[in-house]
Amino acid sequence: TSTAQAVENWAGWYSDQRDTQVVVEEATTGERVGFTTPNRFTPEYREMLYAKAQSLERGLRDEWGDMLHTAMLTLTCSTTDDDGRPRPLVDHLNELLSSWEAVRRSLYRTLDGREWEYLAILEPHESGHAHVHLGVFVRGPVVAEQFQPVLDAHLNNCVGAGPQAHRAIDEDGEEDAVSVRRSARPDRDDGLENLGAYLAAYMAGEYGTEALAMPAHVRAFYAAMWATGTQWFRPSNGAQRHMQQESDDEPTGEEWEMVGIAPEGDLGDIIEVDPSEPRSDPYRRLRTPPPGG
Repeated sequence: TSTAQAVENWAGWYSDQRDTQVVVEEATTGERVGFTTPNRFTPEYREMLYAKAQSLERGLRDEWGDMLHTAMLTLTCSTTDDDGRPRPLVDHLNELLSSWEAVRRSLYRTLDGREWEYLAILEPHESGHAHVHLGVFVRGPVVAEQFQPVLDAHLNNCVGAGPQAHRAIDEDGEEDAVSVRRSARPDRDDGLENLGAYLAAYMAGEYGTEALAMPAHVRAFYAAMWATGTQWFRPSNGAQRHMQQESDDEPTGEEWEMVGIAPEGDLGDIIEVDPSEPRSDPYRRLRTPPPGG
């Protein structure tokens, strides 16, 4: 499938999702309410992820104070083939992420005995191909050289990864594919104010708001993520805990259950579902394979 066709397939699916409402019914009154549900490409969902990324470092700073240090590793994969032609975005994304388990195991070995968490996030190049930013949050000092084994794990398990792009330190002794900083407090200027927010900054409107109005390379990146079912974030368990947002909702005593979907947002024209069937998939008729969301 060409990039243009992949983007068209994704855009069609996204448009259907944006127009579709989930319909729920209150058990005692029979009142029906429809609402749209965000998917990972909607502004609402991206803003939520950005907020969660910000809350990660705030939570760790509350726990560790001045002992919080951060490192950011960048993992890439060649975007062209041996003849210099651009590689298919989906093939490239699958290859880029093929090293993940090896990278994660190496990170655990590297920081064995330390308190730490991680957050990996995908971001597009201007070609539409993806790269990985791996943010590591550590209690206590770290240096860039410590993370060379992690970069090597990516090199050894991702065919298209190049050694020149995965050096912790370059030939001049400067940080290269790893940036280590002491996490800044609001009253200091000795590092990134918030690494989590920096990692997710492009979600907060850098490329625009509505997905279909994004630049061509971002839409191509979105199409590759959708086609592969890839999520934005890969957080550690502890990072996930700090990224959970507390709900202000209080129980109302009302009982609502899903009864169907309204593809055009018209509650008088819904596709019914049977709530007793847990495997019922009301979106089946709306999807352009493969599914995303």
